[in-house]
Amino acid sequence: MNPLRSYLFVFLSASCAASAPAQQIDTLTLERAVTLAIEHQPSLHGSIAGVKAADAGLKLAVAGYLPSVALSASDTRTGGTILINPAFPPTNRFYSSYAAGLTGTLTVWDFGKTSGRVSQNSYLSDASRDDYASAVEILAVNTDVAYVTFLQARRVVEVNEEALASTARHLAQARAFYATGRRPQLDVTKAEVDSLNANVNLIQARNAFRLARLQLENTMGVHPPNEYAVVDSFTLPATFTSLQEARSAALRNRPELTAAQARLEAGKAGVTAAWGQHLPTVALSGGYTWAGFDFPLFSRWNAGVTFTLPIFQGFALDAGVEQAEANRDVAQANMDVLTESVMLEVEQQWLSVREAAERAVATAKLVQESAENLNLVERQYAAGVATSLDESDARLTLSNSRITDIQAQFDYRTGLVRLRRAMGLSVVPPPPGK
Repeated sequence: MNPLRSYLFVFLSASCAASAPAQQIDTLTLERAVTLAIEHQPSLHGSIAGVKAADAGLKLAVAGYLPSVALSASDTRTGGTILINPAFPPTNRFYSSYAAGLTGTLTVWDFGKTSGRVSQNSYLSDASRDDYASAVEILAVNTDVAYVTFLQARRVVEVNEEALASTARHLAQARAFYATGRRPQLDVTKAEVDSLNANVNLIQARNAFRLARLQLENTMGVHPPNEYAVVDSFTLPATFTSLQEARSAALRNRPELTAAQARLEAGKAGVTAAWGQHLPTVALSGGYTWAGFDFPLFSRWNAGVTFTLPIFQGFALDAGVEQAEANRDVAQANMDVLTESVMLEVEQQWLSVREAAERAVATAKLVQESAENLNLVERQYAAGVATSLDESDARLTLSNSRITDIQAQFDYRTGLVRLRRAMGLSVVPPPPGK
């Protein structure tokens, strides 16, 4: 069991268990968003319950090593016709009997049955913690994507606001040129259409921004009643590793793979425990009892050794072994399928990140050239060389290129997060002070 994942479960399960009301948010960072999601998102509760259930199963298996002690007591009232001797007539009598006892048993040796069950449940407990760690990482990735999607939507709004302002300036310019006879009425009409189109695009962008905020809050599991500032961390992180290193890291670190391996080992231990049912069990037993019809009661004690060897159980023991072997084979098949799936995911994410990185470089150059082109066309239009259509096309090209650049940055940023997740590297920010 990875100690970091064990710490992660203890720390985060305590956070999830706390049902504090949603708090006011003034400033939201990515780290804060992930923390809020872990504290408030109900999707983790099932994983926490799974860990607790697996731990209870381990405790139940360990109990087989410990003695069993029971205390009993009884008070019995008996009445009716009693025939003592044929020479005497039957009589009606009533009497009480009292009994109390303290008994204990301890399994001395069962040839691996208990140790097999303990080993099996220990692996299952480890697997449940890996499942929980995987659920936390998936939630952190979803929160990161929702956070960056919100920032992307906000930037698109800004681009459309600037585009609308630019069309407004061009409309004022076209009207001024038309008033002086330098430009035809068609230029004014074209500028008005461009301004209306820019306004429609802005309306759509603002609605997408509101939806992105709603999605972010839903992912966090928190819906603050107040307005809050979101810190813009929409930057391009450092470059990623090689494909071979990414594959190796995934095989070492993916919690799903370690959980599958633990379940495979649990299946093997289950086969051992099932085979052990054919073998004898040696146990110690003893007790002390008190009994009588009146107080004080008479006491006696007993102690002994029990040897139990199953001879025939209706083929139930053989069926149990076959079932355990089948469960082991299923765990092996799941492990193999999951390994292939993880390798495919790693390669897909690695290729996506590389493509997004190359695209981000190209779109940055596209934005620069589009801005220079618009600046040139605006000067030409003012000089009467370029047409209104030329300026409209240049403005639209710049807006589209800026949105394309934002999308490329978004894809690269989220692609890196998904790649880290595919490699099994934590995307959860460490606790404060760590």
